[in-house]
Parts: sequence; structure tokens; C-alpha cells
Amino acid sequence: MERVAIMGLGLMGGSLGWALRRSGYAGTIHGYARRAETREESVSRGMVDRAFDDPAEAVAGAEFVIFCTPILTIPDLVRQCRSALPEGCIVTDVGSTKSKLMRDVAGILGDSPATFIGSHPVAGSEQQGLAAAREDLYEGALVIVTAGASSAQTGRVTEFWARLGSHTLVMEAEAHDRLMARTSHLPHMVAVLLALTAGRDGDRKRTGAFCATGFQDTSRIAEGSPEVWHDIVSTNADMLVEELRAYERTLGELLELMEREDFDGVKRMLEAGRAARKELMKHSPVTRSRK
Repeated sequence: MERVAIMGLGLMGGSLGWALRRSGYAGTIHGYARRAETREESVSRGMVDRAFDDPAEAVAGAEFVIFCTPILTIPDLVRQCRSALPEGCIVTDVGSTKSKLMRDVAGILGDSPATFIGSHPVAGSEQQGLAAAREDLYEGALVIVTAGASSAQTGRVTEFWARLGSHTLVMEAEAHDRLMARTSHLPHMVAVLLALTAGRDGDRKRTGAFCATGFQDTSRIAEGSPEVWHDIVSTNADMLVEELRAYERTLGELLELMEREDFDGVKRMLEAGRAARKELMKHSPVTRSRK
């Protein structure tokens, strides 16, 4: 590849530019960002070679285009740069939901010479913006690539992520969204509710003085970008509701045990939860990357 375009230069996009350079990529990296300060900083820090405020200019001549903006902004950006996408160009993204985005972008591209294949690096941070970028963000991460394109085109996407040190898995978009609702979107909403519950009486200074590592660990992700998470929730609402209902049922079981003062039952639930987490984490990419 002689040219790559990164559309959106925040945490994910900035980290991607650095990761490409770290991997030894010697081609040209174009970037797109709305803010002049972001464009200037991304160039000065070596994340991209040139940064543009026009999406069409950013993708001109690019063989590989990665959208790193909130999910609901991607279709309009694709529309703005559609005519500039060259023959054989692969278009992908880093969004956390896939089904709606795949449908929307496919409709926009139509008979365009470019091909859209969704990606989702299961990586990131509650921190936001270019200042939070890291060159190793994708190292050891699992990247889910959506099925549906030819094996050769899909192979180009998996090879791209592999060169950054990521592990790839090809999966249908709907299966991806269902799993992410359970393992990513549900935990985020639970963390948000935990933070709201702990801070509900308004005396957050006093309560915060007692928020030690347990609270920090379980609520950390609540600091994620509301704009990004608005798009995630709204594009995967049905599946997330299913998971929240399941969580509600489990919470109801705990409340019933406590109201009956069945603390042996509470202990059994604690033991079951401990065992479930241990078994889940045996297979987690986070656990494997730390070995």
C-alpha cells in the first residue's frame, strides 16, 4: 500500500497513525479532522504526513481508508468522499457496532469501485482525543472483521490489522453486535449506573473521599465519551436491551435473597459470580496479552 487515509484523528485514529509507523509502514498517511488544531498536532507528532479538512481530499489516491469517528458520523463522511475513492480501495472503520453501519454504508457506496468491510478493534480507553493516543493501542488486541466480502478483500483487512500486532477474527455483523452488547455495551451502562447511584445525593466530595480501588475499577469506563457511546447505544439498542433485561433479572434474584435474609444464597451467588469471571477471563484477549 502506498497510501492510507485515517478519517478522524482522536484516540483511535491518532494511535493508528503511530501504530502504522511503528510497524514499518513506509507509505504516505493522510488524515482528516475538522479542527485545525487537531490537524496541525497530528502532523507535528508524526501520526500522519498530511491532514485535511475535506474528506474527499483526504482519501484521494488512498488504497486503504479507515474511519475512526463516532458511528453515526461515518455514513455522511462516506457520502462526502465517495466520488474520490479510487478503484479497488478498501474502506473500513473502528466502530463498536456493525449491522446498521454496514447497511447504511453499502447503500451509500452502491456501485462505487470501493469496498466497505467493517472492523472493530476491541481496544481503546475511557480517555478521549489525540492527547490520549498510544502507539501500542492495537498491539495484542482482538480485531473483529465483518464477513461478506470476497476472501481476497477480507484478507487485505485482516493483514492490515495483523501488521499492527492485532489478532483478527472474521464474524457476521449481527453475531458481533450480539456479543458486544453482552461483553462491552452492558458493562459500560452498568458502570454509568454505578457512578450515578454512588453520586446520587449530590455530596460527591464527601462520597468521593471513600471511592477507593474497588469503585475505581468497576466505574472507570463510565468516563468514556458520551458522544461515542450515544452512537453505540442507539445503533445496538435492541440487543443491549436484551442484556440489560438479563442483568435486571439477576439483580432481582440478589435483591430477593437479601430481602429474605438468605445469606447462604447470597454466598452461593458470590461463588457463582467468582467462578463465572474466572472462566470468562481464561479466554479473554486481555488476559492472553498480559502473559
